[in-house]
Amino acid sequence: MGYYRRRYNRQPRQDNPELVARIEKTAARGVKTMTDWERNFLSSLLDSAKKWGRLSAKQHEVYQRIEKKLDPAHQAAVNNWRSSWTPDMREKAEFAANYYKANPPYFSEASERILNDPNHIPSEKLYRKMVENRYVQRAIENNNAAPKFCVGTMVTVRDSANVQGHIARLRGQLVMVISVDAEVKSATKGSRKVTILPIGDDKTIKTEERFLKKAKI
Repeated sequence: MGYYRRRYNRQPRQDNPELVARIEKTAARGVKTMTDWERNFLSSLLDSAKKWGRLSAKQHEVYQRIEKKLDPAHQAAVNNWRSSWTPDMREKAEFAANYYKANPPYFSEASERILNDPNHIPSEKLYRKMVENRYVQRAIENNNAAPKFCVGTMVTVRDSANVQGHIARLRGQLVMVISVDAEVKSATKGSRKVTILPIGDDKTIKTEERFLKKAKI
């Protein structure tokens, strides 16, 4: 639309009663649901529309977000989403939030809010982006899978180049599983954390299932 120009202050005033009416309609819809900031912002926009007959590009961008939020159809969709919220969805949202905390930096603010407020329901769009992507879905599958090894099981550290870092010295050696983490927070297959104790040693080591295999004894 012609009245949405970034440098409107350099152009002559335009009469645009449709814009004024549109803002007034939005403000009327949001009497009970707008925040104080949104209410003040719309009041400022209305003054601008009456004075100049147009909005800046940035004003229009923010206004469209508020207008959509207050649209009855959008409100109905939001209410339907909130009414369909289930304990299972809450559990998946919390799992995703913990996943992102363990694998930053994505969705940090949203994750904190989900974990700190048990009554918070994220928007449908945010929920689908956080929970239904392939990485979180793989992590959920890993978490739901049964542990490969039980506590007290004798296993062997794989003799592979993939075994690196603090357990590289144990390649091909026999170790005992001391503990198995209950939760998995990684999309990598076999990433469940386990604590092992090398035979003849008194210090345990934290590693992952994928670096271990059943011992042939």
